[in-house]
Amino acid sequence: MNDTPQFYDVVDSDGNVVETAAEQQSQPIDIRKARKQYVTIRRPRVTSCGHKLDLSRKPVHINCPSCVFAWFQNHGEICQQLDEMYNIHGPDSIIQLQGIKFYKQWRKFMSTVAQWKQANVIEEEK
Repeated sequence: MNDTPQFYDVVDSDGNVVETAAEQQSQPIDIRKARKQYVTIRRPRVTSCGHKLDLSRKPVHINCPSCVFAWFQNHGEICQQLDEMYNIHGPDSIIQLQGIKFYKQWRKFMSTVAQWKQANVIEEEK
């Protein structure tokens, strides 16, 4: 018995060749390329710490200030919503929704952004 699979040309109902045997033999390589291209999730790395960052959810490395800062930088709308919640309802509403650690990290991010804005205003006045 011959264990190697045999490949034949694929022909449609009109007799036209749709796929040749050589194309069928190269399919496993094409499947690997397609899996790498369409299925594999490539997450960006934070340059300062080297952790991978999943932008679709909260940072996994919540204790890493670089990861949290990068996540907040990529989620400007969330930061604006948190700022509105803080101004209207106070810090307790954010703590109830996200937790104290998230709240502290957000405050650090917002204070850093405020310092950057203040430094830019001072530089523009010079």
